[in-house]
Amino acid sequence: MITKTTGIIFHSFKYSETSIIARVFTKDLGLQSYIVPGVRKQKSKIKQNLFQPLSILELVVYHKERGGLQHIREISCPRPFDTIPYDIAKSSIAIFLAEMLHHSLKNHEPNPPLFTFIHDAVKQLDAAKGRVADFHLVFLLELSRFLGFQPRNNYEKNNCVFNLREGFFQPMSHRMESVIDKNTSRYFHEVITTKMEDAASLTIPKELRKQLLHIAIDFYRYHLDGMQEIKSHTILEMVLND
Repeated sequence: MITKTTGIIFHSFKYSETSIIARVFTKDLGLQSYIVPGVRKQKSKIKQNLFQPLSILELVVYHKERGGLQHIREISCPRPFDTIPYDIAKSSIAIFLAEMLHHSLKNHEPNPPLFTFIHDAVKQLDAAKGRVADFHLVFLLELSRFLGFQPRNNYEKNNCVFNLREGFFQPMSHRMESVIDKNTSRYFHEVITTKMEDAASLTIPKELRKQLLHIAIDFYRYHLDGMQEIKSHTILEMVLND
């Protein structure tokens, strides 16, 4: 069956001397793996740079209902990014978020609300004029809502420390390994209550931003079984704390 759809690149890797496999989250077909033959050839009609992390592409694909590797008939990028490839902070955020999405999304079924959320967030990152240093933190905690483990917003005077395992704020007296300290919990609460469009308004100290990044990754690890090690956050930390 030939299908036209929009896709967001999560991950791509070398398959042979001339080909790659791309992991793509599509609007109409869900999460799919496409083999792209010949793309590594110098004179290929399909350019490999189309498959950069979080690139938004228009696809015409041969779709097999039984799954497995799918094939692309036509591919284009009618609206290339304006800033992400040329801004080291934005490109580092894109690489990190693509890796998190690649390891977090396991359901292959179409999910239009989730697709719209990711699509709009990527376009927002590309269009951002102000600071983006905390964009990834807000994105991850909003994404958790679609994955079924959104943190409970019950922060108050008595519930002032966050339990990563349980996903809610609790009294300080109940200390556990999975509980983060009071000051960090306050900033974590700020991130939880911030919308994507307001991410630039956050004023998180540099020394806490790195800590909150690790906390957000740990939060995902607590709630997603078998989540693989994330590697790109180390580069993101260096870029955002430069």
